[in-house]
Amino acid sequence: MNSNMFEVTGESVLTLYGSHVTGAPTSTLLVISGTALNETAREALEKSAASLGFGTAPLALATMETAEGKLGAEDVRTIVEGLDPVALVATDTSATKALSAAYRTPVTLDEANRLLGRTAVVFQDFESLMKTPADKQRAWALLKKLR
Repeated sequence: MNSNMFEVTGESVLTLYGSHVTGAPTSTLLVISGTALNETAREALEKSAASLGFGTAPLALATMETAEGKLGAEDVRTIVEGLDPVALVATDTSATKALSAAYRTPVTLDEANRLLGRTAVVFQDFESLMKTPADKQRAWALLKKLR
């Protein structure tokens, strides 16, 4: 897709990237994932967003790779800037690499980072942290840094 991030609004992001982005244009938290998240991971992120005070709007979720194609770094930047969330979550290394390339800055895995004034929590593999109670606590501890 060819787009200019300065001309894109939240509504138009959903139109332009409809096969890759779900949620509401008013979401204050954007989750970026390399591939579609499983239901357990998605539910955990939705509950975490509500617990952390990110509002009642449906979680905005951008999936890098779908049957319709793969997003590039510029697409990711356009989505982030168009939706203009307060905070970001990258769920895997694919999403992390895309954010790093989009904002031309290194990001640290399994840490909270700052990207143009936004807190970005970056996971190596969020889904794998949903398997044991101890790993779920590690994920929650990192998600709490979004506040």
